[in-house]
Amino acid sequence: MSAEDTERPEPTVSRVEDRQRILAETLAHVEAQEAQYRIFPATEPVRGRWKIAVGSLLLAVAAWVSFAPPDWVRGPVAREPSEGDLDRGLRAAIYLQVQQVEAFRLREGRLPSDLSQVPVRFSGLTLVRSNNRVYQIRGVRPDGVRVVYDSARPSPVFEAAAAGWIDARGQP
Repeated sequence: MSAEDTERPEPTVSRVEDRQRILAETLAHVEAQEAQYRIFPATEPVRGRWKIAVGSLLLAVAAWVSFAPPDWVRGPVAREPSEGDLDRGLRAAIYLQVQQVEAFRLREGRLPSDLSQVPVRFSGLTLVRSNNRVYQIRGVRPDGVRVVYDSARPSPVFEAAAAGWIDARGQP
């Protein structure tokens, strides 16, 4: 067999009309297969289209909650502290500051010159020393009434204010 024999077209396909017919049938077959893969058959369920609807709904709910939160998201409004709560809080802060001063005195052997020398300092409180052993810690309530702790005559009211915070052994 020579090279000329293998390249010769077959006699049935040699006509131009036959070649065009075969090419048209092949292209039609390819288009039919593409159409079959492009469109879901009626028997196969459509999956994934519900995700767009659910995603859009979640985005709308998230935007609503973030820009105009309803009451169930915000929760109840915290109540303002009463005068009794503020007074108890100031007395507890003074008592905790007294504990800091006493710890400083045990550690250093002297009273601090002011409250900046103790590790924890509450704002609005001042230390007034009478001598090397006696001192006062003063604070002012929001209504302007001055509250004073005197180390010479400590009042049990200060210890009662911090009763839930510190037990009798000094442990938190």
